Amino acid sequence: MILLEFKKVEEGLVSIYESETKERLINARELYQKLESKRQFSNWIKQRIEHYKFVENKDFITFNNFVKRGNDINLGTRLIEYYITIDMAKELCMVENNNIGRNIRRYFIETEKRYRNILNNTNNTNSLIDIMQNAINYMRENNIRVDNLEIGLNEVKEDVKELKSKLDIKIKKDYCLASDIAEQLKLYSESKIPHSNLIGAIARQLGYKISYKHYYEDDYIAIIKDITKNEYWQVYYKPKAVKKIIEWFNKNQEDIYYEIQYVNNTKKGKKGETKEKGYKIEKICYKVV
Repeated sequence: MILLEFKKVEEGLVSIYESETKERLINARELYQKLESKRQFSNWIKQRIEHYKFVENKDFITFNNFVKRGNDINLGTRLIEYYITIDMAKELCMVENNNIGRNIRRYFIETEKRYRNILNNTNNTNSLIDIMQNAINYMRENNIRVDNLEIGLNEVKEDVKELKSKLDIKIKKDYCLASDIAEQLKLYSESKIPHSNLIGAIARQLGYKISYKHYYEDDYIAIIKDITKNEYWQVYYKPKAVKKIIEWFNKNQEDIYYEIQYVNNTKKGKKGETKEKGYKIEKICYKVV
Protein backbone atom coordinates (compact mmCIF):
# COMPACT_ATOMS: atom_id res chain seq x y z
CA MET A 1 0.00 0.00 0.00
CA ILE A 2 1.25 3.50 -0.84
CA LEU A 3 0.23 7.02 0.06
CA LEU A 4 -2.07 8.59 -2.51
CA GLU A 5 -3.59 12.02 -2.89
CA PHE A 6 -7.05 12.82 -4.18
CA LYS A 7 -8.66 16.06 -5.28
CA LYS A 8 -11.92 16.98 -3.56
CA VAL A 9 -14.42 17.77 -6.33
CA GLU A 10 -17.68 18.04 -4.40
CA GLU A 11 -18.76 18.74 -0.84
CA GLY A 12 -22.16 17.73 0.45
CA LEU A 13 -23.46 15.13 2.88
CA VAL A 14 -20.23 13.27 2.09
CA SER A 15 -17.27 14.66 0.16
CA ILE A 16 -16.49 13.21 -3.27
CA TYR A 17 -12.88 12.92 -4.42
CA GLU A 18 -11.25 12.40 -7.80
CA SER A 19 -8.19 10.26 -8.48
CA GLU A 20 -5.48 10.91 -11.07
CA THR A 21 -7.47 8.72 -13.51
CA LYS A 22 -10.59 10.87 -12.91
CA GLU A 23 -12.33 8.12 -10.92
CA ARG A 24 -14.84 9.52 -8.41
CA LEU A 25 -14.29 8.04 -4.95
CA ILE A 26 -15.49 8.32 -1.36
CA ASN A 27 -13.33 8.26 1.76
CA ALA A 28 -14.77 5.25 3.63
CA ARG A 29 -13.78 6.66 7.03
CA GLU A 30 -15.73 9.87 6.34
CA LEU A 31 -18.75 7.84 5.18
CA TYR A 32 -18.53 5.67 8.32
CA GLN A 33 -18.58 8.79 10.52
CA LYS A 34 -21.63 10.17 8.69
CA LEU A 35 -23.46 6.84 9.11
CA GLU A 36 -22.87 7.08 12.88
CA SER A 37 -21.96 3.42 13.25
CA LYS A 38 -21.18 2.33 16.81
CA ARG A 39 -18.53 -0.19 15.72
CA GLN A 40 -14.80 0.44 15.36
CA PHE A 41 -14.04 1.63 11.82
CA SER A 42 -11.48 -1.08 10.96
CA ASN A 43 -13.85 -3.86 12.07
CA TRP A 44 -16.81 -2.23 10.29
CA ILE A 45 -15.12 -1.85 6.90
CA LYS A 46 -13.42 -5.27 6.95
CA GLN A 47 -16.69 -7.01 7.83
CA ARG A 48 -18.57 -5.17 5.10
CA ILE A 49 -15.92 -6.03 2.49
CA GLU A 50 -15.88 -9.71 3.45
CA HIS A 51 -19.64 -10.14 3.81
CA TYR A 52 -20.63 -8.35 0.60
CA LYS A 53 -17.69 -9.65 -1.48
CA PHE A 54 -16.24 -6.25 -2.45
CA VAL A 55 -13.05 -6.58 -4.50
CA GLU A 56 -9.88 -4.53 -3.91
CA ASN A 57 -8.73 -2.40 -6.87
CA LYS A 58 -12.21 -2.75 -8.34
CA ASP A 59 -14.61 -1.57 -5.62
CA PHE A 60 -12.04 0.03 -3.33
CA ILE A 61 -8.36 0.85 -2.87
CA THR A 62 -6.29 1.09 0.32
CA PHE A 63 -3.15 2.89 1.38
CA ASN A 64 -1.26 3.85 4.52
CA ASN A 65 -1.80 7.27 6.05
CA PHE A 66 0.49 8.55 8.83
CA VAL A 67 -1.36 10.85 11.26
CA LYS A 68 0.98 13.04 13.34
CA ARG A 69 0.54 13.45 17.08
CA GLY A 70 1.65 16.79 18.49
CA ASN A 71 4.68 18.65 17.16
CA ASP A 72 6.98 15.63 16.87
CA ILE A 73 7.03 14.57 13.20
CA ASN A 74 8.08 11.06 14.22
CA LEU A 75 5.20 10.62 16.66
CA GLY A 76 1.90 9.47 15.25
CA THR A 77 -0.38 6.66 14.17
CA ARG A 78 -0.34 4.73 10.92
CA LEU A 79 -3.88 4.23 9.62
CA ILE A 80 -5.16 2.20 6.68
CA GLU A 81 -7.37 4.41 4.52
CA TYR A 82 -10.05 3.02 2.24
CA TYR A 83 -11.30 4.93 -0.80
CA ILE A 84 -14.38 3.31 -2.31
CA THR A 85 -16.39 3.70 -5.50
CA ILE A 86 -19.71 5.53 -5.36
CA ASP A 87 -21.51 2.27 -6.19
CA MET A 88 -19.90 0.59 -3.18
CA ALA A 89 -20.75 3.60 -1.02
CA LYS A 90 -24.40 3.44 -2.10
CA GLU A 91 -24.52 -0.25 -1.20
CA LEU A 92 -22.96 0.38 2.23
CA CYS A 93 -25.56 3.06 2.88
CA MET A 94 -28.35 0.73 1.83
CA VAL A 95 -27.31 -2.17 4.10
CA GLU A 96 -26.90 0.23 7.06
CA ASN A 97 -30.71 0.38 6.96
CA ASN A 98 -31.27 3.68 8.75
CA ASN A 99 -32.51 7.14 7.76
CA ILE A 100 -29.00 8.59 7.60
CA GLY A 101 -27.86 5.83 5.22
CA ARG A 102 -30.90 6.30 2.99
CA ASN A 103 -30.38 10.07 2.79
CA ILE A 104 -26.69 9.70 1.88
CA ARG A 105 -27.52 7.08 -0.76
CA ARG A 106 -30.06 9.45 -2.37
CA TYR A 107 -27.40 12.17 -2.30
CA PHE A 108 -24.94 9.91 -4.16
CA ILE A 109 -27.59 9.04 -6.77
CA GLU A 110 -28.34 12.73 -7.38
CA THR A 111 -24.67 13.69 -7.70
CA GLU A 112 -24.09 10.83 -10.15
CA LYS A 113 -27.05 12.00 -12.26
CA ARG A 114 -25.63 15.50 -12.31
CA TYR A 115 -22.19 14.21 -13.30
CA ARG A 116 -23.66 12.08 -16.13
CA ASN A 117 -25.58 15.07 -17.41
CA ILE A 118 -22.31 17.00 -17.66
CA LEU A 119 -20.67 14.18 -19.62
CA ASN A 120 -23.63 13.63 -21.92
CA ASN A 121 -24.44 17.25 -22.66
CA THR A 122 -21.23 18.92 -23.77
CA ASN A 123 -23.26 20.89 -26.31
CA ASN A 124 -24.97 22.69 -23.44
CA THR A 125 -21.54 23.49 -22.01
CA ASN A 126 -20.48 24.87 -25.39
CA SER A 127 -23.51 27.19 -25.23
CA LEU A 128 -22.32 28.38 -21.83
CA ILE A 129 -18.91 29.15 -23.34
CA ASP A 130 -20.56 31.19 -26.11
CA ILE A 131 -22.56 33.18 -23.54
CA MET A 132 -19.43 33.89 -21.48
CA GLN A 133 -17.47 34.89 -24.58
CA ASN A 134 -20.22 37.28 -25.70
CA ALA A 135 -20.28 38.80 -22.21
CA ILE A 136 -16.51 39.32 -22.33
CA ASN A 137 -16.73 40.93 -25.77
CA TYR A 138 -19.45 43.30 -24.55
CA MET A 139 -17.45 44.27 -21.45
CA ARG A 140 -14.34 44.91 -23.54
CA GLU A 141 -16.29 47.17 -25.88
CA ASN A 142 -17.52 49.13 -22.86
CA ASN A 143 -14.13 49.27 -21.10
CA ILE A 144 -15.22 47.00 -18.24
CA ARG A 145 -12.53 44.83 -16.59
CA VAL A 146 -12.79 41.22 -17.76
CA ASP A 147 -9.83 39.56 -15.98
CA ASN A 148 -11.86 37.26 -13.72
CA LEU A 149 -14.35 36.36 -16.44
CA GLU A 150 -11.55 35.39 -18.82
CA ILE A 151 -9.99 33.16 -16.16
CA GLY A 152 -13.38 31.49 -15.61
CA LEU A 153 -13.89 31.03 -19.34
CA ASN A 154 -10.50 29.36 -19.76
CA GLU A 155 -11.31 26.97 -16.90
CA VAL A 156 -14.62 26.02 -18.51
CA LYS A 157 -12.88 25.46 -21.86
CA GLU A 158 -10.39 23.10 -20.22
CA ASP A 159 -13.22 21.15 -18.57
CA VAL A 160 -15.03 20.82 -21.91
CA LYS A 161 -11.84 19.69 -23.62
CA GLU A 162 -11.39 16.96 -20.99
CA LEU A 163 -15.02 15.84 -21.19
CA LYS A 164 -14.91 15.70 -24.99
CA SER A 165 -11.76 13.57 -24.90
CA LYS A 166 -13.67 11.04 -22.83
CA LEU A 167 -16.58 10.96 -25.27
CA ASP A 168 -14.75 11.19 -28.59
CA ILE A 169 -12.28 8.42 -27.79
CA LYS A 170 -14.62 5.72 -29.10
CA ILE A 171 -14.59 7.01 -32.65
CA LYS A 172 -10.91 6.21 -33.12
CA LYS A 173 -10.76 3.61 -35.86
CA ASP A 174 -7.71 1.71 -34.62
CA TYR A 175 -9.41 0.70 -31.36
CA CYS A 176 -10.90 -2.82 -31.15
CA LEU A 177 -13.64 -4.46 -29.14
CA ALA A 178 -13.08 -7.90 -27.60
CA SER A 179 -15.33 -9.37 -30.30
CA ASP A 180 -13.09 -7.89 -33.03
CA ILE A 181 -10.02 -9.60 -31.52
CA ALA A 182 -11.92 -12.90 -31.18
CA GLU A 183 -12.80 -12.74 -34.87
CA GLN A 184 -9.15 -12.16 -35.78
CA LEU A 185 -8.26 -15.33 -33.82
CA LYS A 186 -11.33 -17.19 -35.16
CA LEU A 187 -12.54 -17.87 -31.61
CA TYR A 188 -16.28 -18.44 -31.47
CA SER A 189 -18.51 -19.49 -28.58
CA GLU A 190 -20.93 -22.43 -28.66
CA SER A 191 -23.57 -20.09 -30.06
CA LYS A 192 -21.13 -19.26 -32.90
CA ILE A 193 -20.56 -15.62 -32.01
CA PRO A 194 -17.11 -14.07 -31.39
CA HIS A 195 -15.96 -15.25 -27.96
CA SER A 196 -15.57 -11.90 -26.17
CA ASN A 197 -15.46 -13.54 -22.71
CA LEU A 198 -12.37 -15.55 -23.65
CA ILE A 199 -10.63 -12.38 -24.87
CA GLY A 200 -11.57 -10.70 -21.60
CA ALA A 201 -10.00 -13.55 -19.63
CA ILE A 202 -6.76 -13.19 -21.60
CA ALA A 203 -6.81 -9.42 -21.04
CA ARG A 204 -7.08 -9.97 -17.29
CA GLN A 205 -4.13 -12.38 -17.46
CA LEU A 206 -2.12 -9.56 -19.01
CA GLY A 207 -3.11 -7.21 -16.18
CA TYR A 208 -5.45 -4.91 -18.11
CA LYS A 209 -7.97 -3.20 -15.83
CA ILE A 210 -11.04 -4.11 -17.86
CA SER A 211 -13.36 -4.52 -14.85
CA TYR A 212 -13.55 -0.80 -14.06
CA LYS A 213 -17.01 0.76 -14.22
CA HIS A 214 -15.75 4.27 -14.75
CA TYR A 215 -13.69 6.22 -17.26
CA TYR A 216 -10.15 4.89 -17.55
CA GLU A 217 -7.40 5.08 -20.16
CA ASP A 218 -3.79 3.95 -20.45
CA ASP A 219 -1.45 2.86 -23.27
CA TYR A 220 -3.38 -0.38 -23.81
CA ILE A 221 -7.09 0.14 -23.17
CA ALA A 222 -9.75 2.82 -22.85
CA ILE A 223 -12.97 2.40 -20.90
CA ILE A 224 -15.78 4.81 -21.70
CA LYS A 225 -19.53 4.91 -21.28
CA ASP A 226 -21.45 4.03 -24.44
CA ILE A 227 -24.48 6.31 -24.20
CA THR A 228 -26.08 4.49 -27.15
CA LYS A 229 -26.34 1.28 -25.08
CA ASN A 230 -28.01 2.38 -21.84
CA GLU A 231 -24.76 4.00 -20.68
CA TYR A 232 -22.93 0.66 -20.72
CA TRP A 233 -19.21 0.85 -19.89
CA GLN A 234 -17.34 -0.41 -22.94
CA VAL A 235 -13.71 -1.58 -23.09
CA TYR A 236 -11.74 -0.53 -26.18
CA TYR A 237 -8.41 -2.24 -26.88
CA LYS A 238 -5.62 -0.18 -28.40
CA PRO A 239 -3.20 -1.65 -30.99
CA LYS A 240 -0.58 -2.45 -28.32
CA ALA A 241 -3.11 -4.50 -26.36
CA VAL A 242 -4.43 -6.31 -29.45
CA LYS A 243 -0.88 -7.37 -30.36
CA LYS A 244 -0.17 -8.59 -26.80
CA ILE A 245 -3.44 -10.55 -26.57
CA ILE A 246 -2.83 -12.32 -29.88
CA GLU A 247 0.75 -13.11 -28.88
CA TRP A 248 -0.38 -14.49 -25.51
CA PHE A 249 -3.01 -16.71 -27.10
CA ASN A 250 -0.68 -18.10 -29.76
CA LYS A 251 1.91 -18.89 -27.10
CA ASN A 252 -0.48 -20.49 -24.59
CA GLN A 253 -3.30 -21.99 -26.61
CA GLU A 254 -2.00 -25.57 -26.38
CA ASP A 255 -1.57 -25.34 -22.61
CA ILE A 256 -5.05 -23.96 -21.94
CA TYR A 257 -6.94 -26.10 -24.48
CA TYR A 258 -9.19 -28.89 -23.17
CA GLU A 259 -11.55 -31.58 -24.50
CA ILE A 260 -14.11 -33.56 -22.54
CA GLN A 261 -15.10 -36.94 -23.91
CA TYR A 262 -18.05 -38.98 -22.69
CA VAL A 263 -16.92 -42.61 -22.44
CA ASN A 264 -20.24 -44.19 -21.50
CA ASN A 265 -23.04 -45.14 -23.85
CA THR A 266 -25.55 -42.68 -22.43
CA LYS A 267 -27.81 -40.03 -23.80
CA LYS A 268 -24.90 -37.63 -23.54
CA GLY A 269 -23.09 -39.24 -26.43
CA LYS A 270 -21.45 -42.31 -27.85
CA LYS A 271 -18.31 -43.84 -26.47
CA GLY A 272 -15.34 -41.62 -27.09
CA GLU A 273 -17.40 -38.83 -28.59
CA THR A 274 -16.14 -35.32 -27.85
CA LYS A 275 -19.01 -33.34 -26.44
CA GLU A 276 -17.21 -30.28 -25.14
CA LYS A 277 -14.05 -28.42 -26.00
CA GLY A 278 -12.65 -25.02 -25.22
CA TYR A 279 -10.00 -23.15 -23.25
CA LYS A 280 -9.51 -23.10 -19.49
CA ILE A 281 -8.00 -20.02 -17.83
CA GLU A 282 -7.69 -19.87 -14.04
CA LYS A 283 -10.00 -22.91 -13.65
CA ILE A 284 -12.78 -21.25 -15.68
CA CYS A 285 -13.83 -23.01 -18.88
CA TYR A 286 -14.65 -21.03 -22.01
CA LYS A 287 -16.45 -23.37 -24.39
CA VAL A 288 -15.86 -22.95 -28.11
CA VAL A 289 -17.41 -24.45 -31.23
